[in-house]
Amino acid sequence: MILKRTTAYLLFFVAYIGALVIEKPVYEGDSVIACFSYLLTVLVHFSFFALLIFTNRKLLLPRLLEKRRFGWYAGVLLLLIFLFTFLINNYNQFIHGVLLHDAPIGRSAGVWDTFVYALCCNVIVSMLYITEQWSQQQEQVKNIQISQLQNELKYLRSQINPHFLFNGLNTVYGYIDKTNRGARDIMIQFTDLLRYNLYEADVEMIELEKEAKYLQNYVALQKARSNENMEVNLQISCENGSLKIAPLIFMAFVENAFKHASRDNNTGNYITIALKEEGGSLQFTCDNSFEEAAASAGGIGLTNTVRRLELLYKHRYQLDIQNKPPLYHVHLKLAL
Repeated sequence: MILKRTTAYLLFFVAYIGALVIEKPVYEGDSVIACFSYLLTVLVHFSFFALLIFTNRKLLLPRLLEKRRFGWYAGVLLLLIFLFTFLINNYNQFIHGVLLHDAPIGRSAGVWDTFVYALCCNVIVSMLYITEQWSQQQEQVKNIQISQLQNELKYLRSQINPHFLFNGLNTVYGYIDKTNRGARDIMIQFTDLLRYNLYEADVEMIELEKEAKYLQNYVALQKARSNENMEVNLQISCENGSLKIAPLIFMAFVENAFKHASRDNNTGNYITIALKEEGGSLQFTCDNSFEEAAASAGGIGLTNTVRRLELLYKHRYQLDIQNKPPLYHVHLKLAL
């Protein structure tokens, strides 16, 4: 970080020295006033140049270019460069004609020279920014791939033969009395959850309707395990179920709700989950009651989910988590 910051400062000062070479301000006189006049002119020139570079680097690039608003970025940047060129070619007369009432500092650069140099400097700044962001993204991808490989290795070490497991579940299902519909339905739901985890969710993107079905089965299974004093509500509304979404992206929040929801009181225990897709915009909400002692609810599952969102939906998601007893609230908005 220190090396990057030092390099950025060094590049900026090199660029500014280049600007002075283009401008070629001429120092005339040997008095203290003349020296002060010259230094003030250079300081104002430095301030305008620094403000232009800073505005592009800290405001335009992250808020426009990185969000792929290319037209707005180009338009605003050109407007700022025109403004910079105008100020550079008029500030000299203002300082010496209005403030100091002395002879203007001589300079050889014209309007076109100033404009082209400012444009080139900002193009270089933009290229360096894009390179830096690409490098950071590649580093994130590399770290996630390493983490996934480690998780897969742990999974393979503890994996039970899926076919043996499904055959066993089918055998258990056959031994459940046909009149016991509740137990048979739970077994089917559990089998569907297992099949989804083992086979269908092993992809980068999956249909929204399949993810919604998995969520329904999971909530139904957890609801059957919950106490009678726990109120569980699930609402799903999807206009286009064929839209693609990252698999199991909501599950950390739902699992967290069922794990930490309050159960001791006779009333007031609830979990409310809502999933709504409309016009390619997805809204996911998960609320649950919990005791103050569980205020630290959450863990590595939530952390990994946030990392996945940042990698897969950068600048296309909004996540709001409120941890204020007796309510734990999660609201996620995704642009699919």
